[in-house]
This record gives sequence, C-alpha cells and structure tokens, in this order.
Amino acid sequence: MTPVELIIIADGEEKSCGAEPLPLKTQINYLRQGMLLAYGGQLAVEFIDLHQTPGHPLVQKLMKEGRCFPLLLFNGEVKFEGGIPLLALKALLDQAGLVPTGKQSHAER
Repeated sequence: MTPVELIIIADGEEKSCGAEPLPLKTQINYLRQGMLLAYGGQLAVEFIDLHQTPGHPLVQKLMKEGRCFPLLLFNGEVKFEGGIPLLALKALLDQAGLVPTGKQSHAER
C-alpha cells in the first residue's frame, strides 16, 4: 500500500494561543509523531517551515496563489488552509481507509 502523503506548511516560529503558547513547529512535531505512531507506514508526514525555507518551490507556488498558512496538503492537494482542524483531519484519514495500527485485524498486519 502506498502511504498517504501529508505536507504541513507553516511558520514554525509563530506562537499558538493558550496559557503556555508553543511555537507551531513544536505543535506540528507532536502531531507528526502521534500520527506516525498511530498509523505507521500508512502515512508519510512532512513539515515545511516557512521561516526556514521560504524559497521552497512548493511554498513559492502556494504563496503566489495567495494561500493562507498554515496549510495541510493531502496527497498534493490543499485540504486545510489557515489552520488544521484535528477532527476533520481524522475524518479525512478515515475516508482514505487508514486504520490506526492498534485497530488492524491480524490478517491486515
């Protein structure tokens, strides 16, 4: 099975809201680690930091399109813009047929 490819593009230095705001880079790394633990080889997750790689060709293309960051691309297609709603992301993964590794039957492993 070809893994689903997720690309998250954001300014990693931007701070989140809340009592103890964390840089987006930290939050995205936590999200990435959790998703890889849950879905294993079914998923490939890449983070492109606008702050560190502003000249990345994909970043340049999306900026020219006037996109609002952070962005999440699902197999190359922009699915979420301006934020990443976790419940909607989970629904998207479910629709793609991804199953958390702890829920696979023995025949699927």
